[in-house]
Amino acid sequence: MSSMTETTPITRIEATHRISEIRIRPVADGRDGLIAFVSCRYHDVLLNDVAVRRDENGRLHLTWPRKLGATGRPHPLHHPLTKEAAAAFDEAILGTLNNLLGGMSPV
Repeated sequence: MSSMTETTPITRIEATHRISEIRIRPVADGRDGLIAFVSCRYHDVLLNDVAVRRDENGRLHLTWPRKLGATGRPHPLHHPLTKEAAAAFDEAILGTLNNLLGGMSPV
């Protein structure tokens, strides 16, 4: 007996599924290393409230929006499912931020 639903593993981002229309909103007094919020288009989907943060080593990284359940357990709203997809978002968003700053480090 076969499953009612089948999934196909995502191994790469399709060429037609580009990350585009990247909008960066800086945060003046961010906590926990928060630098900016980002929205972007991925194919025909608008992704909002992706955060750019600086870790304790000064490295920039993305964090994805989530909602906390009644028990305090986080539930992701959207996020990359593979390392390749995460790398593509990092490259597109952090690359755009770097280009806007002309190589200067964000505050």
